[in-house]
Amino acid sequence: MIRKLTAGIGGLAALAGCTSQVQPAKPNIVFFFADDIGAECFGCYGGIEYETPNIDALASQGIRYTNMNAQPLSSPSRVQVMTGLYNDRNYVAFGYMNEDEHTFAQVAKQAGYGTAIVGKWQLGRSRAMLPKAGFDESFCSQVEMYMESRGPRQTDRYANSMWDNNGKRYDFAIYGPDAMQDYAFDYIDRKVDAGERFLLYYTEPLVHTPHTTTPDDAQWDDCYDSRFTAGADTAYFKYMVKYLDKQVGAMVQKLKDRGVWDNTVFIFATDNGTSTRILSKHSDGHEYRGGKGEPTYLGTHVPLIITWGDRLAGRVSDHLVDLTDIMPTIADIAGVEIPADWKLDGVSLYPEICGREPVRKDLVLVHFNPLWPTTPSPKASRYAMDDDYAYFWDGRIYNYRTDPEFKSPLQWKDAPAELQERLAPLKARVDEMPDFYPDKPGAPRRFPYKTFYDFAPPQNPF
Repeated sequence: MIRKLTAGIGGLAALAGCTSQVQPAKPNIVFFFADDIGAECFGCYGGIEYETPNIDALASQGIRYTNMNAQPLSSPSRVQVMTGLYNDRNYVAFGYMNEDEHTFAQVAKQAGYGTAIVGKWQLGRSRAMLPKAGFDESFCSQVEMYMESRGPRQTDRYANSMWDNNGKRYDFAIYGPDAMQDYAFDYIDRKVDAGERFLLYYTEPLVHTPHTTTPDDAQWDDCYDSRFTAGADTAYFKYMVKYLDKQVGAMVQKLKDRGVWDNTVFIFATDNGTSTRILSKHSDGHEYRGGKGEPTYLGTHVPLIITWGDRLAGRVSDHLVDLTDIMPTIADIAGVEIPADWKLDGVSLYPEICGREPVRKDLVLVHFNPLWPTTPSPKASRYAMDDDYAYFWDGRIYNYRTDPEFKSPLQWKDAPAELQERLAPLKARVDEMPDFYPDKPGAPRRFPYKTFYDFAPPQNPF
């Protein structure tokens, strides 16, 4: 279902407009991946409730994709973005990824990049997993220590949190996002001083629950309840959005201060929709409830903004994209040709970054089955999307442009013949798994380590 490139990946590095006489052909890559915030919250996507000037500025000088889709939940999205594959091919459990998957960090490393991940991991309780996934360095939460670090005076990611420093020690953080920013800035300094190209995967925990104050707030208090109980309060969500935006601005400024902004491809995206506890006002006059964990457009519609220093004129791109496209895009930027037998689901956005005709995909597949070890997911779903419609495994059809919450289904048997003809490719892709049903067991885990939720009592994480 993908319209293939006619040029080889390696040859794309020399496309006009993508190189400079004073810059190396291969730029640095910073992938800033925020947590639990949908497109409706950002000013550049029509949001009017929150302050996002730095992210909006990025959109004005790069490519803003208006139809970017994630999975509705974090771990499924993180497996998808790391591997370039839809979840029906390699997702096996929440908080887990098999250690033999191919990742974008491995691809960049193959091209001679230094690689680092800073922030949320949540893909297996093994410190050995991060280097196997291709990262030279790591400063992460949610590796081996996770819920053990929570209590009445600490959280697992924000105030009084513990962070895994390269699998060698645990570092205490008064505020987790500040500690990870410090590590990331030090990493950039070291790479720039050494004259080495780098890939930095910055997996920002903001704005995930608990919705609590930040160090910039007058109400700042480093004594919090545990994560899930504190998360029910939404009063401080707007401050967390503001702090997220501040960190984006600080990262951009750091790259400028070190003289590498114009030779850095900066990718900003998020992992799923906003918490369902959050209502956000929009410039279209509507107030949207977040769709995290929901198999709806509000659950999957997230921002994607790509800049290359000041070298790209600001523009908007309306075609379908999703998280599987990050892997082949990074491969293209690095000049690495992906082996054909990997059979990636994503397509590279690099030609479009270079001002060429984009590689368009005809559909996006949402295979959403969280597979928590402790509780089933009644909202598990399988569906495919084109530019306007979503077709579900059980025959439901939604126009997500007019019905983003998927409240008014049309049944396949009742659809006009011309609509059935249009949606036939979506149905065919969904029907490739004819026996799908909600919370169908996933593929076997191929390695012995467990997920965080194997050690937790049943709970509702929303």
